Amino acid sequence: SMARVCGLASTALSRKIASNQHAEMHSTALIHALRSIGKPVCTAAADALAILPPRQAGFDLHLRRAGLDEADARILAEGMLQPNDGGGRFLTSFSASYNAEFGDAGAAVLAAALPVMVAELGLVSCAIGDAGGRAILNWVQAATDLQMVCVERNQFLAEMKSRFRDFARRKAYVLLVV
Repeated sequence: SMARVCGLASTALSRKIASNQHAEMHSTALIHALRSIGKPVCTAAADALAILPPRQAGFDLHLRRAGLDEADARILAEGMLQPNDGGGRFLTSFSASYNAEFGDAGAAVLAAALPVMVAELGLVSCAIGDAGGRAILNWVQAATDLQMVCVERNQFLAEMKSRFRDFARRKAYVLLVV
């Protein structure tokens, strides 16, 4: 349901997706990035990721209302892009909704770093305009396991919203809220 990214986490989906084969993420680098941002929501996410059971490869990263800005998005993106050292995990659901300082640049840097196997993306109310929307749309079109995208309450013009809706019509299995 839409509540997963726009609201609640999805552990069953995480386990299902983790059983598939995908490129792995270097969780140590992501934990370090989250801790270096230093904001409470990020520190809590880093702590949760650090104690995941070894057999649980899939994880959700939900950083809602964390006070994140463009600089934080860059740190997070760098953590996502680090090469895997064998201890990688699969990012299955990502939400940074309600971070009003993200803007276009933050959305673009994150879209460039997000793994294509992410199933759920939430960037609700992040002050993203058409430039960030184009970056998100490029990622959405490349995503392999996408099931849900929530990008409502941003600053997309009608043309950009229409492009998202066109994508959703072509990919009927993807729930898209724009």
